[in-house]
Amino acid sequence: MQTVLLAAARAVALDPPYDAVFAPLVDELVDTLARDDDAPFLVAVEGRARLLANERALRLADVLSALRLGLTVFRSALGDGPGEASVAARVERLEGEVMVRAGIGFAEGLEETIAELDRAVVALSTIDELTGVAKPNEIARQFAVELDRCRRMDLALGAFVVGLDPPAASRAERAQADELLRRLARLLRDGLRQYDAVGRCGDAELLAVLPDATRRGTQSVVDRLRHDLVAESAPGRSDAVRFAVAHLDFIDMGAPELAEQLSSGLRRARAARDDCVWV
Repeated sequence: MQTVLLAAARAVALDPPYDAVFAPLVDELVDTLARDDDAPFLVAVEGRARLLANERALRLADVLSALRLGLTVFRSALGDGPGEASVAARVERLEGEVMVRAGIGFAEGLEETIAELDRAVVALSTIDELTGVAKPNEIARQFAVELDRCRRMDLALGAFVVGLDPPAASRAERAQADELLRRLARLLRDGLRQYDAVGRCGDAELLAVLPDATRRGTQSVVDRLRHDLVAESAPGRSDAVRFAVAHLDFIDMGAPELAEQLSSGLRRARAARDDCVWV
């Protein structure tokens, strides 16, 4: 019987792209029929359909047509003896389950593809999902651009980092901190000028860049943000918000140096439990 099955398998010749669907399954089909166990072939069909969906090379209708055509050719290549007729009948019965498993595999493959595309979109986006402001790499780029522009145009620049004290490790504390960070980001987006920049610069920190701002203007932005935060009665951790603020009338350093000064100032504010530190 194994010889008959191999002969039938060799007789299966499909046109592309159908051959690409069925050919990798032929050996598994022969082994499955010889063992009198359908499961291995059905698992292989599901895996092949999933792979084709991931590759986005064929539609589900093409995959089902290829499987149906391949099984038909295989079945017709069997002889007329009692053993071959029994195998042909089994292949015919198997076809319905093959269509179901192929559909399942293809659907799972599409889900994997969609999830992969979603991850790619998130990775390419310049907007942080949690806060709705710029991601760290993007705000670092904007910071450098604005600092260089202010240097060339002889403009002052204000900047500040607002950060939360590290939350406790519990899930509830972490969720509360995330909510407070979202609130701070929204207040900054609503309160800054159109040409100011704001972004996430750490796990629990936001950076605001205020080109062509006076020292008093920078201070007023910080004061307004603190006032609005209290007015909204942010739950639980509103007293754990710290600011490190800088203002340069003359730009004599690069963005990395100023960012490090702000980070150092935030660390000092946290250590001293001070609401606001100028650097």
